[in-house]
Amino acid sequence: MIMNMIGKELKVKHTSTYAKFSILPMNRGIDSKHVQKMITSIRKMGVIRCVIACTTNIIEGEEKTYIIDGQHLATALEREGQPIPYIEITVNSEEDLIEKMAYLNNSSKSWDLMNYINAWKMIRPDYMKLFKWKNMYDIEISMLACIATNMPSIRFGTQPIKNGTFQISNPKAEDMCKAFNDIFLKIGMADRGVKFQFLNAFMQAYNPTYSHSKVMAAIDKHMKTVKLMSSGDETGAYIRKQIFKLPK
Repeated sequence: MIMNMIGKELKVKHTSTYAKFSILPMNRGIDSKHVQKMITSIRKMGVIRCVIACTTNIIEGEEKTYIIDGQHLATALEREGQPIPYIEITVNSEEDLIEKMAYLNNSSKSWDLMNYINAWKMIRPDYMKLFKWKNMYDIEISMLACIATNMPSIRFGTQPIKNGTFQISNPKAEDMCKAFNDIFLKIGMADRGVKFQFLNAFMQAYNPTYSHSKVMAAIDKHMKTVKLMSSGDETGAYIRKQIFKLPK
């Protein structure tokens, strides 16, 4: 798989100079439990794969060697005092680095959306905003993305976030995130489909005449019904009319 990606055969190197490898800021953090599993595997079967690394100056302005894939393996080998087998591949840009890092990581343990956001935020300011909003507001990523791109009628697809093309196009996004966070917390017991129907109605209702206090009061008034809701056309119509006072 790696050979198909880089198009040529590369030599496996070995090093016990653990400080050779620098931390790649856009990679996911080390999980000590996963390291322990790697140590158990090494003790039972030995080392059956290589770490993938690259040497570049595009990250910090000076040439350093970074682990792209296999940081848990490298950590486990360091703890065991064993040499690290590694292959070096070439990266041509920050974008190329992130794409190869995502490809390689997904071949073992798939990235979730936060892994992609954490990687792209290093070179994409809009991802940094999305990362900040996720830490600030108790709203799932796809809902934040809907608000950020002003797409109320459909669920936001994950591909733009994964491939680095996500952009914030809604100038009111941050204020709307704050308001919908209140709604999201209040309807926390509802199923995911109902929450998306609330989001849809909220985004259509959010205009200069929108009254957040009235919406919150309406949710309280109809809370018994909200708790029993399941996703569907009738639910959507009820939310629009009774909570957000929108036409059918």
